[in-house]
Amino acid sequence: MIAEGPPDPVLVVLQPARGTLSVTGAEAKSWLNGLVSCDVLKVAPGSGAFGLVLNKQGKIQSEAEVVETDEGLLVGVSPGVADKLVATLDKFLVMEDCELADASSSYLWADFHGVGASALAESAAKVCAGTAATMHFTSSAAATLVFERDSLLELERFIERTPALRLGSDADWEAYRIAQALGRFGVDFGEADNPHEAALDRRAVSWSKGCYLGQEVVCMQDMRGKLKRRLVALSLAESLDPPAVGSPVTVAGGGEPVGELTSVARSPSTGELFALARVKTPYFEGAEPLGVAGKPVAFVAQGVPEIG
Repeated sequence: MIAEGPPDPVLVVLQPARGTLSVTGAEAKSWLNGLVSCDVLKVAPGSGAFGLVLNKQGKIQSEAEVVETDEGLLVGVSPGVADKLVATLDKFLVMEDCELADASSSYLWADFHGVGASALAESAAKVCAGTAATMHFTSSAAATLVFERDSLLELERFIERTPALRLGSDADWEAYRIAQALGRFGVDFGEADNPHEAALDRRAVSWSKGCYLGQEVVCMQDMRGKLKRRLVALSLAESLDPPAVGSPVTVAGGGEPVGELTSVARSPSTGELFALARVKTPYFEGAEPLGVAGKPVAFVAQGVPEIG
């Protein structure tokens, strides 16, 4: 019997561009639950929720990572949209005992990916006086940590002296998220896309919660089951030079483009070349073999568990 080696270190990814919204007050959870696609009522100390902020048409306005602190809720949002979201969401505050503010200048976020992520994020939180929570945004174990900006050095030192952690580079993170089919707002999808088109319908949408902004459109889309396009993860031939973002995806052997690449990265550890691509129907369903730059590509199985 061959003994198993130690598990791979948990990948820690700093997210310095992520914005932060603060939602406080006795009705903070119920109010926010009516506006985002994840189930905020299930958020508790140590257990967060990954969702989306949508508009009435079901189009994505931002990603949202919701965690509970002693003061209330903190919501990590996509880079560059915090002030716009405050202006938009504030219109839905009427008589609720709730306050909304842009707290981006006060907080930083770090995401933990891999076996043991939640426990290690909790340990890190104690070091930098932050808040950690399990966060289901990839198919592997994951957690997030939010902390005050002036505690960054303490976190970095903790990572350096903890063998079970590894601070990831930009290249590490790009390769990891692309292989996980995790798109980025403003890069792989945007305000013209709905959760299904961004491949977030089973990752960032609760199908058991009550009403939320854009829910009717999202549910109708799910019942119809017809999409014009969808974000998919592809494994490219390792012999290829990384193709440029925007390169066409074609039916294998050539022909008219049926999609385009939105993100490309080579894994620093394995050398594998991955890409995210927006692909038209029916080709994103595997109707025909696809290719990039004259080489065949393979779909990467997502394996993301459906959330409640």
